[in-house]
Amino acid sequence: MRDQMKKIIGTAVIMLLLAGCGSTAAQRTMIDSSGTAKETLEAAAQTSDSSRMQHLTLESEALGKAMKVNVYLPEEYADGAGGPYPVLYALHGKNGNENSFFSSGLNIGERAAKLVNEGRIAPFIIVSPQLDNSYGVNSSEKLDKRHEYALGRYEDYLLKDLIPAIDANYNTVANREGRYIGGISMGGYAALHLALTHPDMFSKVGGHSAAVWKETPDYLAWLYQGDQPQEEVDPVMLVGKGAAKKLAIYLDHGDKEHESIADGNQALMEALDKAGVSYEYHSSPGGHNDKYWAAHMDDYLQFYGNKGEEGKK
Repeated sequence: MRDQMKKIIGTAVIMLLLAGCGSTAAQRTMIDSSGTAKETLEAAAQTSDSSRMQHLTLESEALGKAMKVNVYLPEEYADGAGGPYPVLYALHGKNGNENSFFSSGLNIGERAAKLVNEGRIAPFIIVSPQLDNSYGVNSSEKLDKRHEYALGRYEDYLLKDLIPAIDANYNTVANREGRYIGGISMGGYAALHLALTHPDMFSKVGGHSAAVWKETPDYLAWLYQGDQPQEEVDPVMLVGKGAAKKLAIYLDHGDKEHESIADGNQALMEALDKAGVSYEYHSSPGGHNDKYWAAHMDDYLQFYGNKGEEGKK
């Protein structure tokens, strides 16, 4: 069992900073690969004060640094009932962080709890990781022109460090049918990129005002200077490779969206149409901001948490 756990987590080490929502004194528990997943879950429960929001720090082997992660547990999980639970990986936008989905008016945890209590969605775990300004790709270490983007192996961090650690430490549906990914703006690009390149890991993907382009701006050329050419990274180009047919896809943006992003989403939908891929698309009043995303958070959650419906098989 010990060797199995080491294989699951590798050399990643999780420092759990767990506190009750109203607690003033945080407690720390070191979680490493020497314990079983069951023991790890028990340790978390003992130090969380039955909190449904847990704040973690993950030592990422891929990035060589500590990354913050928020985990929201549904009430049923906190009560020790049911499971295993699907997991939604919610990716923040540029200049956001792991707290963005739980603040800024988005309040994804509170909105999910309300919908579960109303019987409108099934309960699931929400994981919102620190993504920096990386677009969720494996990029070269060369600085970009604007020096405002985070470079490194962020795709590996999400797929090889974070997801195995979450599956090892929580009672999850640890397969693609119970694993969803979505994001806003930059996070929408990251979610689409990851799902389209790894359809074996995800069954649902949401791009909410996803920052995709018909023509990539010069200042983002660094996205395609790493290990992979543009056709293996760009969501618009990835659609033609066939993986999109394996995914349930949700796209949306406001009617006052930035023209370049609106054009990019149009190009993405045209690529999906050409490939014969079904998807859900919504255009509603609003711009590229928290107010728009907050107004549609319930819609997003109902896509991910449709009661009795997992992602595409």
